[in-house]
Amino acid sequence: DLAKAEVELENLLGFRRAQNYPPERPILRGDIRAQAEQDALELRQRLGLGVSPIPDIVTLLEMELGVRVYVRRFDGKISGLFAYDEALGPCILLNANHPRERRTQSAAHETGHFISTRRVAEILHSHETENSREERYANAFGRSFLTPARGVTQKFEEITAGSDRLSRRHVIVLAHFFGVSREAIVRRLEELALIKPDTWDWFQANGGITDDQARQVLGDLSTPDAYKADADRPTTLRLNLLASEVYRKGLLSEGQLARLLRLDRVELREILGDVEAEGSEADGVANLLE
Repeated sequence: DLAKAEVELENLLGFRRAQNYPPERPILRGDIRAQAEQDALELRQRLGLGVSPIPDIVTLLEMELGVRVYVRRFDGKISGLFAYDEALGPCILLNANHPRERRTQSAAHETGHFISTRRVAEILHSHETENSREERYANAFGRSFLTPARGVTQKFEEITAGSDRLSRRHVIVLAHFFGVSREAIVRRLEELALIKPDTWDWFQANGGITDDQARQVLGDLSTPDAYKADADRPTTLRLNLLASEVYRKGLLSEGQLARLLRLDRVELREILGDVEAEGSEADGVANLLE
């Protein structure tokens, strides 16, 4: 519904969303992990990322690939959804009830489905087992896309220089640098044979690596999760802007907009009022510069 409303507003404004879709890479016979690593590296090269971390995968998918990404609150057992439609394009829905690092991993997983099995809708459940080649590919793609082997190896050597063991501090810094969970970075280090197998299980058996420890190490580097606040809004920020512009130009009435966005009149007026107030402040700055 969010995607259809967004397209309808775009059409009214005469806006055509840019499509920069990468080619599909069907899953072949052989080593599924090697295929996923290669395809993730190819997409990184296409986007000019090299082996650098991805600071904001939602913005990357929206702005660089033309994917419609929404962050909403829903059943905690579901991490994300992916669907592709010829008219709407690729759409991803992420669960705002989950931590940012987990949403990032869910987004990378769904990107793997976008690359490999684009025409098949997919729902990612929490703690889902890899019961198909498609799921194994998507998981491997997600790991490779967020934590490229070369980049992880290089940063691991820099951070652990002079040390013969992996500390909690090392894990916290690496996870923060790549924007993934602490478990994800440790398991990636295991996968790349940079540390002993079962290292994460050892941490878990010995007190784990807590959020308080992460805050002590990172300090002010811990940033608030802006998308969680946005998730409590009935529509996305981009939809709000489109709706405000359509209303300002008289292309739809208040009632028509409310029905399209599935809002009551009070919610719609709050959205239009908020956008108008923000626009007035921005316009005031622009006028001073003219």
